[in-house]
Amino acid sequence: MQITQGINVGLAALLRNKLRSVLTTLGIIIGIAAVVAVVSVGGGAEHLIRVELERIGGAGMIVCFRKDKLRRDDGAYIENKHPEYIEYEDLAFIIDNCPSLKLAVAQSGTNRRVSHKHVSQSLEIHGTTPFYQEANNWFIQIGRFITENDIERMDPVCVIGSEVHKDLFQMQDPIGLELRIGSERFTVIGVMEEKGNSMASEGWDNRVIIPLTTLGIRFIGRYKGWIYLSCQAESYEKVEQAVAEIKVAMRQLHGDEKYFDFFTAKQIIKQVGNVSRIVQILLGGVASVALFVGGIGIMNIMLVSVTERTREIGLRKAIGARRQDILTQFLIEAVVLSICGGLIGIFIGSSLASISGLVISKLMQASWPAVVSIQAALIAFGVSAFIGIFFGLYPANKAAGLTPTEALRHE
Repeated sequence: MQITQGINVGLAALLRNKLRSVLTTLGIIIGIAAVVAVVSVGGGAEHLIRVELERIGGAGMIVCFRKDKLRRDDGAYIENKHPEYIEYEDLAFIIDNCPSLKLAVAQSGTNRRVSHKHVSQSLEIHGTTPFYQEANNWFIQIGRFITENDIERMDPVCVIGSEVHKDLFQMQDPIGLELRIGSERFTVIGVMEEKGNSMASEGWDNRVIIPLTTLGIRFIGRYKGWIYLSCQAESYEKVEQAVAEIKVAMRQLHGDEKYFDFFTAKQIIKQVGNVSRIVQILLGGVASVALFVGGIGIMNIMLVSVTERTREIGLRKAIGARRQDILTQFLIEAVVLSICGGLIGIFIGSSLASISGLVISKLMQASWPAVVSIQAALIAFGVSAFIGIFFGLYPANKAAGLTPTEALRHE
């Protein structure tokens, strides 16, 4: 019997029992759909973190700050009493000596009462340097941003977020107007575009941004350790190289880099990716139980089919059908059932993943994409085909092993 003829015979047998064929594939459909949906929804976590990081600067972000505590050789932590601190002057040295960096800014922050006329709020006051916009992917909408001249002169100027613009100035043009930060008077020179609230940028629109040097002289005083550096590597692949260059620079500036900590966005992405993969494997394993149950269902139905068609098998063998022909026929039936169930399961799983992504996005108020993995779909398809072969092999082998005389005597 040719393979095409075996397929035709197998399909004809399945079509004669449409309802039974559909019910047999349900286990495979549910299992494959569950695996694809779980893997796709889980894969959205890493993508979400990347999107959120892009909102505040990008996946190449590196933050350098002074450690509060140091870890001793015995594992205990002690206070970092090293006299070195990150200084504003470190910024220029790092920019000049770290070729893997695209840009770097010095930053710090404090909270103060901000008022205009009779409206007053407690807001975050953020001191920074000119490349703050590019470093945080947040740009000016009205007016201008802080310049090097503002930094050098320690000017009492500020840029406000969109919520500050709305709450304190009722959306009127604020450029050139004054507001009070604590007891100090500042002139508004710009308004930032609306950042919106998300996992990574909660409250940014309520910020007031001033020159870093102005923050230091008017609000921080002689307190040390208030500055940290926020950098951007040239690319995601160059993050480790950029960190190594910053460590060398800090060693030259302060004698040793061990007194400082280096945090990268890449670390978060890797950690989230690892956790996501573990969760996917665990949930995928649970969902795979349905595949096993579906495989048993296929084997059960194929055994019933062999029993029902014993006389047909005997007749085929009596007129010249070989053992291999009978084996192929029944194996094709099992594989067709399994593959059809797998294809339907992939379609349903992809649809469930998309719906789940929308529901999670609404609940979390963040864009959670259901990234349908082509790899997961192909693996699911391969698994469904394997299940058809594995669980169909025993019934097919049983059918092929019947002798013509034994099969023809069967009632």
